[in-house]
Amino acid sequence: DYLDETEEDIDDLVASSYSRKQGHLTSGLSTNSPEGSDRKWTYLNVPETDGDTTSINSMLSVYSETGDYGNVKVSGEILLNINYSYKTGALNILVKSCRNLAIADEKKQRTDPYVKAYLLPDKSRQSKRKTKIKSNSTNPEFNETLKYVISHTQLETRTLQLSVWHYDRFGRNSFLGEVEIPFDSWNFENQGDEWFVLQPKMEVVTDVGLQYKGELTVVLRYIPPDRNLMLPLGQFQGKKSFKKGKKGDSHMPSGGILEVLIKEAKNLTAVKSGGTSDTFVKGYLLPDDSKATKHKTPIIKKSVNPQWNHTFAFSGLNSRDIHNVCLELTVWDKESLSSNIFLGGVRLSTGNGVSNGKEVDWMDSQGEEQHLWQKMIDSPGAAVEGILMLRSSMGKRRL
Repeated sequence: DYLDETEEDIDDLVASSYSRKQGHLTSGLSTNSPEGSDRKWTYLNVPETDGDTTSINSMLSVYSETGDYGNVKVSGEILLNINYSYKTGALNILVKSCRNLAIADEKKQRTDPYVKAYLLPDKSRQSKRKTKIKSNSTNPEFNETLKYVISHTQLETRTLQLSVWHYDRFGRNSFLGEVEIPFDSWNFENQGDEWFVLQPKMEVVTDVGLQYKGELTVVLRYIPPDRNLMLPLGQFQGKKSFKKGKKGDSHMPSGGILEVLIKEAKNLTAVKSGGTSDTFVKGYLLPDDSKATKHKTPIIKKSVNPQWNHTFAFSGLNSRDIHNVCLELTVWDKESLSSNIFLGGVRLSTGNGVSNGKEVDWMDSQGEEQHLWQKMIDSPGAAVEGILMLRSSMGKRRL
């Protein structure tokens, strides 16, 4: 099993190398579904290995001549039944069968297929699922369910990647085709079986705004002014106010309070030798980006999956303010002898592009960022949790 895992990780690396030499786009084509659906997560630059991989380039150089992604001409289809349980938060992918697969081993005239799945943009081992290997069949029957537990709001930002492989016990596994199914426009009410045409491995077009930089888990709570009066003094964890008072002021924070629990991050970029980073999170409540409102977590050393469990708090926020501010959280690698390295960030706001009647670049939240902020507004006093995809750049988003 260990050798098989290692081999597959190398397969993924070779795929990345091979894809850069091709001139096509990745797509998943369904023979039954309408064309033209919005595939906003189709073109992603995702990490092909876990964060502790020390030398991707050296592995690629060793296996760059394998040709496992180009030798077999892709053909055939895969039959799937995809359903989601809102009650349990379970995504169930029933891999039923394939038909008309290519012959992978020309000498022996045989194909020993299996199916591998990832929920992109996460291509870590935690995201990987596999079926059993079927012996000598180009029309294999799998009837296996691959399961993920994930919130529906998160699922809408993911793309299911299913690839079919020929297992070679004594050599390199051969790629037989893949499909990618974006869930942003998927109809989960349709419980029927569906055939998907297998596609060749093709180039992933990178968009600087969509590069996968990992995920950040946060918990938000907005306590309105009327509820703030009920809080014991010791429960207030923040030390800085959104509305700055006169020098020397020292009193119980007035107005509403925004509490932000920075829980953890996953799959951050490794920038230090040995495949690690020394990570911390910095937070501002825009439009105020002065040092007076800046918050920082402690530094977690040597981890690309850090857990902070650290709370930021901003006071003096009434209900109108909460619609006009933007919580900007950025993740950094701490460098002792040079500038810190930016690893990714998020912005949480209404996302309407306007703050206090003025158009601003930074009110550009989308997707789960916008959804989580609105959920917090709609649930005053309650804690709401979300997993946010880190942006690769905090520049102006193309709306």
